[in-house]
Amino acid sequence: MAQEICLLKLRPHLGSVLWLLLTAIVAAPGHGYAQAQPPLQGRDLPHAEIPYKDGIVTLTSDESLQKIGTHFKATGHVRITFQDMVITCEGADYDEVTRQGTTSGPTRFTQKKAWLNCSRSEFDFGKQTAKFYDASGFTDEEFHVEGKTVVKTGRDTYHVENGTITSCQEKRPKWEFNMGKADIRLNHTARIHGALFKLKGIPILYFPYMIVPLEEKKRSSGFVPFHMGNSSTKGRQFTLGYYQTLGKSADATLYGDYFSLRGFGMGGLFRARPNEQTNITVQAFGVNDRQGQGGAHLLVDGSTLFRNGFRAAANVNITTNFAFRQVYSDGFRSATIPEEHALVFATRSFDSFATNFSFERSEVFFPSRSLVIRKLPSLEFVSLGKSFGSLPLIFYFRAAAEGLSRTDSSIQTPSIVQRLDFYPKVALRLPSLAGFSLAPSFGIRETYYSAHLSEDATPVVVSDPVRRQYTNFDVELRTPVLEKNFHTTWLGDFRHLIEQSVTYRRINGISNEAEIIRFDDQDAIADTSEVEYGIVNRIMRSKEVRPGLSQNYEFLAFEVKQKYYFDPSFGGAFVPDVSNLFYPLNTITGFAATGVRRNLSPTSMSLRITPEPGIMYSVRADYDPKLGRLRDASLWATWQHKKFLFSGTYVKTNALEVAMFATDHIQGQFAYKNPEQNGISGSLTLSYSIQSSTLLNSTSRFNYLWNCCGVSFEFEHYDLGFRTESRFTFSFNLKGLGHFGNLKRPESLF
Repeated sequence: MAQEICLLKLRPHLGSVLWLLLTAIVAAPGHGYAQAQPPLQGRDLPHAEIPYKDGIVTLTSDESLQKIGTHFKATGHVRITFQDMVITCEGADYDEVTRQGTTSGPTRFTQKKAWLNCSRSEFDFGKQTAKFYDASGFTDEEFHVEGKTVVKTGRDTYHVENGTITSCQEKRPKWEFNMGKADIRLNHTARIHGALFKLKGIPILYFPYMIVPLEEKKRSSGFVPFHMGNSSTKGRQFTLGYYQTLGKSADATLYGDYFSLRGFGMGGLFRARPNEQTNITVQAFGVNDRQGQGGAHLLVDGSTLFRNGFRAAANVNITTNFAFRQVYSDGFRSATIPEEHALVFATRSFDSFATNFSFERSEVFFPSRSLVIRKLPSLEFVSLGKSFGSLPLIFYFRAAAEGLSRTDSSIQTPSIVQRLDFYPKVALRLPSLAGFSLAPSFGIRETYYSAHLSEDATPVVVSDPVRRQYTNFDVELRTPVLEKNFHTTWLGDFRHLIEQSVTYRRINGISNEAEIIRFDDQDAIADTSEVEYGIVNRIMRSKEVRPGLSQNYEFLAFEVKQKYYFDPSFGGAFVPDVSNLFYPLNTITGFAATGVRRNLSPTSMSLRITPEPGIMYSVRADYDPKLGRLRDASLWATWQHKKFLFSGTYVKTNALEVAMFATDHIQGQFAYKNPEQNGISGSLTLSYSIQSSTLLNSTSRFNYLWNCCGVSFEFEHYDLGFRTESRFTFSFNLKGLGHFGNLKRPESLF
């Protein structure tokens, strides 16, 4: 084993002393390092340390280490270290003055996470450069590089001639880039000239110039890999984009699309996060369509938190026309739901109060003319419930000043209709008696409108003010919860609970409901005198969350609700044989529109079963006692276990009256995911109309991942009348690099 060289103990005679002084004088000037040890001409050294200002060069050898003048020669398992660099080889020559050396035989060079194996090398510790012949290794933890010559041009930079780069570690990599030359900066980028992309040795694509991000994945500007796909209605699609960094906290991407059957499209994405409390994303896309279905789409999503406690946010989703969104949307929901919203607001909450300031635009697309409602602006002050000290009173309050407008096929309001709303409300907390308690509340509301609708057969907007005043009285009867424990049943041990609820509601004073312009749900209110009652059965079971600790969970819940209207005319607001939808008709079920006058509302039933985590079933239905038929029903289920996921929903509605449409629709999603990440995964999503026997939409996706790459294929089909299309897309993912293709994250079904 190598041992530290010891200073020779020289015999104290005059000749030796003079010789040592002469050697020190000659060696000292201009060498840039501390005094070297006395030379041992032709003698083997077990170990050598050569100090410099920037570090110590250490040489060790298992066989022979000799020094002749300033030159060191070593053979047999040689190890050379300097700072964080280590060179091991079979033979080496090193000059302590020039700080240059060579290695022979199999050589390995390591520096931090980078390492290279080569047949021989030349190195210069003074300039921290080197040249490796027939080299291969990793410049970081991901990318394996091979080259006829690999030149270390600086401490963290390399130049490769006639080489390859890949993240696969097999002898024959699944993918690689052959390159004429490349400049590599560790933990930054590899800039490659003349890159030929190969799959299993088969040439696929050629890039004159490309930039590969290395380990730290710092953002850098440049062209992104192009995407391509095929559609039966748009033809072949080619996409090319450019990515530009904008400082440390922002970036932008510009891209262009070419559809062989449609024409050109342009898009862009801007992202910024200037601080931890602020983020903004803006995305725009437009197509100049040859078939007249072009348009543009804008998405904005952002939020920020100010020091004074105000929070501001923006959520914008607008399209120039619905036909463009139907044709070019990437998901079934966005292609079929004809609604868009844009909201920009600022809010500040303190105690139980909140101040809101907003601008809002909503649009519902119709064939003749779309319904557009704007709130420009809206200022709102709300109290969510404030108690009065020890008094059994809770105070609620809303005050708002808003500028509104509405445009549709029937009416068009002035650009701003003023709406001033004032609504105080007080709730009384009464003590319970034998488990029974009453919770009454009373409110007075007054709303001012600067315009109203005329009472003509065909109403028009009249620019004269109108007031709406009413009182709102609610009282809720709270009853004791009935419960009982059951043991040794086919369900095991469980607890059964029965909860009852009864609420009386009285709204009085609205005599001009037909004159009110409907901008939102605050305007669609009518007089009522009603009682709402319901019962809920719950079964609670216990599960062991960890050894010795159990937790109750809701295994089953079954609820039945209904209303009785003492005034089925709702103060004259109800119009038979047309669609009536206003508060409080919509408080029982989502299918609330009706044209049949009745005292008893439809009976709403819901059943929810959760056998275990990851499995849930839900059934909802509305039964109409007036017509004696089921109005609607839905079934929703989700089942997830290890690698498998299934979710689906079934919805059926019957056209029992003028306000209802018949539907019979099913949607489902099946997915398989390998928990080991690598291997096969896939999903299938279906949307099928039983009524028309039409497969409206289907999306099939297949993925296979290896340790260094992956491939994904997707086939999507639309049959929506306005859009009949089959589309095939793919994506090829390269570890540490990115992906080629145009697959996006699958759309959520629910």
